[in-house]
Amino acid sequence: MKCGGSSLASSLALLLALVPAGFGANGIDPRKVSVLYTGDPYPGITPYLSMKEDAFISVTPVQGSAMHYAGITTDDIRKAMRIYMARSYDDYVNKYDVMILSDTNMGIFLSGQVFWFRDGVLDHGIGLLMVGGYESFGGGFNHPSWAGSPVEEVLPVLVPSGMVTWVSGNVKIEPVRYDNVFMASLPFKPTPEYMKIGTDGNFVIQKEGSELLARWISTTYDNPPCYVTWEVGQGRTYAMMHDWTPGGGYEMSRWDYYRDYSVNLMLYLAGRQLPTDHLIVHEYRASIHSMAVSKGLLMSLIDFVDRFGGNPREIDKQIIVLDAMVAESQEYYVDHQFDEALAKAQLAIEKVKEIEELSVRIKNQALFWVYVIEWLSVMSVSLLAGVVVWTLMIRRRLYREVRVTRLKGAA
Repeated sequence: MKCGGSSLASSLALLLALVPAGFGANGIDPRKVSVLYTGDPYPGITPYLSMKEDAFISVTPVQGSAMHYAGITTDDIRKAMRIYMARSYDDYVNKYDVMILSDTNMGIFLSGQVFWFRDGVLDHGIGLLMVGGYESFGGGFNHPSWAGSPVEEVLPVLVPSGMVTWVSGNVKIEPVRYDNVFMASLPFKPTPEYMKIGTDGNFVIQKEGSELLARWISTTYDNPPCYVTWEVGQGRTYAMMHDWTPGGGYEMSRWDYYRDYSVNLMLYLAGRQLPTDHLIVHEYRASIHSMAVSKGLLMSLIDFVDRFGGNPREIDKQIIVLDAMVAESQEYYVDHQFDEALAKAQLAIEKVKEIEELSVRIKNQALFWVYVIEWLSVMSVSLLAGVVVWTLMIRRRLYREVRVTRLKGAA
């Protein structure tokens, strides 16, 4: 027992040694990144769902866009702030590795909270990301600008005030630093289609000492920065000048590596190791997403079977087995053993197919008795109606014919 305890302690020490000092939110697996996502973590095709499905990420959503996209109201924003926003600066720096301001309205925060975001980067190595939109950077439609705020101090760009704040005209994007560790983790060669189609976004000025990763191609605006990163204080920041949700980043959301972009960016900002084989990792993440969708459909089918009197217990047992298989693949994944993770994920996909076949059989059994009962009901009514008709129409001789009718009391 003493020897085993020593071995366990040594293994734990080795695991913690692999994580850079100062990183890793309290209570979170040190292999994972704890993310506070404010602004537009909406359901649907957004980076939020990509992060939620990925084993590397633990994400907390806070609705924070005052433009009320997706039907989000001011009351929803206030409720999300009460429930999910950190209660104090210590709470913030202990819980999170990365802060996302994605089309986030500065007005939703208390005055002191914006100082947290700056100090968290400088003193605690918390990564900071600002994503473009009318409520980011210089803002628009009378939303407050982030110019002059504590957050601007750690952003890799300067936010213009009283001048052009928006790059318009569906301008194209050009990568300029393929050797950056984040850019190298994704297939930016050849140039992704979303960059060639073009979009709109925020106009900013690159800070001295920051690293330009991609720029807008526009002579009108003198090719301003589009993706910029900066090593500042103890942390790392990233400015992305266009939207990444379908609201303003529809073409990007159609990119095959859309999911990989958002997850890898969180790893980059947290100072974690990024995958080097983007093909295997991409296939693994696509498999996990496919299983998440299939499992949602299976749960709906279980509910359907249960409502019609079927017995879904065998399906439940197989889903428990599936969950264990997925968890095993995720363990390999967060340990950067991506070949093994993909192999386990492929076995889990085969398991999903088996469960689907089992579910269909149980559903058909349940519906068989529904059909039998319905058939018997229809036949019973038909037979009863036949007897009534036969009695009234065929056996008329049982009834005495009335030749003359008289009104009672007639003269």
